[in-house]
Amino acid sequence: MKIPHSEPEVSGSARARMAKHIRTLALEISRLHPQAMTKANGEENDHGFAGEGQKATYPANFTKGLLHDKNGLLKEAADYRCFVTAINSHDTSLFEKDVVTAYAHEGDGLFNCHIDGEHNSSEEVKWRGWESPRSGHVYELEGPDAGAVGMAPAPRTGSSELAAEMAEVYGLALLRDVPFTEICTGGGKRLCASDPKAKEAVMSAKQVVDCLNKMPFFKGHHITSSTPCNTDKTGLNKFERNRRFARTQSLDAPLTPQTAFRGSTPGALVGPYISQFMLIGTDSIAGSGDGISNFPGEDSQFDLQDGFIPYGSLIIDQRTITHKNCLDFMTDWSTWLDVQNGANFKSGNKWEQQRRFITTPRDLATYVHFDALYEAYLNAGLILLGMGARHSKGFPEPSPTGHRDAFATFGGPHILSLVTEVATRCLKAVRRQKFNYHRRARPEALGGRLSLVAVGNGSSLGCAEDAYQHTFAEIHESIRNGVIKHNGHQNTDPMITMRGVICDEPCLPEDTDEDGFNDGNLLLPMAFPEGSPMHPAYGAGHATVAGGCVTMLKAFFEMFEDCDSGVERPLRDKDDNPIVYVPNDNGSALVMDDKFEGCLTIQGELDKLAANISIGRNMAGVHYYSDYYDSLRMGERIAVGILMEQCQTYGETVESTFKSFDGDMVTITAEAGAAPSLYVMDRDGARVSTEDWWLRHTVGQAFNEDM
Repeated sequence: MKIPHSEPEVSGSARARMAKHIRTLALEISRLHPQAMTKANGEENDHGFAGEGQKATYPANFTKGLLHDKNGLLKEAADYRCFVTAINSHDTSLFEKDVVTAYAHEGDGLFNCHIDGEHNSSEEVKWRGWESPRSGHVYELEGPDAGAVGMAPAPRTGSSELAAEMAEVYGLALLRDVPFTEICTGGGKRLCASDPKAKEAVMSAKQVVDCLNKMPFFKGHHITSSTPCNTDKTGLNKFERNRRFARTQSLDAPLTPQTAFRGSTPGALVGPYISQFMLIGTDSIAGSGDGISNFPGEDSQFDLQDGFIPYGSLIIDQRTITHKNCLDFMTDWSTWLDVQNGANFKSGNKWEQQRRFITTPRDLATYVHFDALYEAYLNAGLILLGMGARHSKGFPEPSPTGHRDAFATFGGPHILSLVTEVATRCLKAVRRQKFNYHRRARPEALGGRLSLVAVGNGSSLGCAEDAYQHTFAEIHESIRNGVIKHNGHQNTDPMITMRGVICDEPCLPEDTDEDGFNDGNLLLPMAFPEGSPMHPAYGAGHATVAGGCVTMLKAFFEMFEDCDSGVERPLRDKDDNPIVYVPNDNGSALVMDDKFEGCLTIQGELDKLAANISIGRNMAGVHYYSDYYDSLRMGERIAVGILMEQCQTYGETVESTFKSFDGDMVTITAEAGAAPSLYVMDRDGARVSTEDWWLRHTVGQAFNEDM
């Protein structure tokens, strides 16, 4: 006798019809999401107009890799226009046919400097290619298409927000070798592994923060908005208000050393600076140890405070290699100018000998220089799985009886693949924003423009001079002087020798002598010899991926306590002990930080993880705060779009609830084969329409013709 249901109830042609229905439903879900409109901030058009006797240099836009003059400004406006056309045209051959690179203009005589190799040999410096400049044209078959999501216009030069952002990046560069624990208490004592006699930073964290609080954007007085005609009584437009609120969860609360340089969520502001998911490991698959294992470890057993993450039978060590401490790059005009022309100095990286837990901003900058983009979130997923963190209570597996356990669905393989799956979609969406629309100049370029103002060459900026003069004036004088002093030390002979980037003859801006330049050297000290990547600043790839991946983790694991759905689940180990570690004084081990015991939650530390990775790029000098803020939220929407399309494929009712990066309570619910529901309640408890939530951080909606 045949067993009832010995084969699937829906199979054969019936299964094929249902599969088609599910695919069509996913298509409709994607199509019905609002189509976000993207608008740039208008600087490209404004500065592209050259007045009488002036040339268009596009000083606020990304021109790296094109040919620059002695002032570091675009030499030929036509080169930039051709570059933009090649990005956006349907003709895919223009990059090879028409774009004229700096190297194509000048050939082998382009670069002033070279890498000093071993045995007195010199290494030829090559030109770098732009990274996937046409990837924004790629279409997606799951989740929102890259053209369906967007970002707000970036802050304009001359606005108080841009001045504040640049002051933050300058401050982070000055504090790059100060341990986070020291920064959070306002100190300035540096940790330089190979220089135990290293002096304090030129400014302490408290001094930097005090200066920031005196600037208009943070003080709340005499603010210049990017859109002066569209502000409220605060003097800020909608997007500026959001970003100001995010730093302190208030529009008027001052920054403190504990809250400065952090993320945009309450969880990111609480406890130690570095997320526990970037420090701890979990118990070995061979069992827990005594908490003192060291890499590579003779014993097979270890505890979470040892910082080892089981990767199958292998381990991931949370200790990181770090760039040479207390050594910065691109603090002289010659190497800075070479980098703007596309010099590839990547082989000039210098290293410390010993690995350590992430202890300083330079350690974090090193991590995000070489990470596999989603690796921090894959690690966080492995830690949560290893700790036995509960999956969303709205999932059918594990079942209440325990008869069904999770694996292929709602288990480890499911969440680990989701984290990697969303990353590539985020990356293509943010490439579309940065290349196809905004084309924002990197902070390193702004440091060059401010140096021109400082040495009296502001007129070379043409019609943008007033905006840069205003930005220069708003950056607190003490921060400017600190950067000049720091750069002066970085340009001494011992530091130049240590960098190993040798310049045949010094290059300076026009009508500037060496003493004059040194007195106004506001170049941004960079953590990497090659500076920023070969793509524009806004949005940020790391931040978009962070938003997508962390949203997947928050949706998959249960974020709230059982008895009260509004209380976030604390971060505790298997024995219910609170987890709150920081590196010791030299970063060689993790120690408990008792003053924050019991303060950390799973959701808060995941939000902090996203902030750490994103703002770690600011610490390297390659991004601004707004790059992080807006990109993070775009990544969040990409993840939500993917989850909404996937959840109706599972064959059972599923539900997931988490807090967004804006503090909204977001719930996604779906039944088998039916359209999902998205419910959003803001941080004040008011319902938000899904359309308003989707478009909150964009300028508006572009309507689909088939709606």
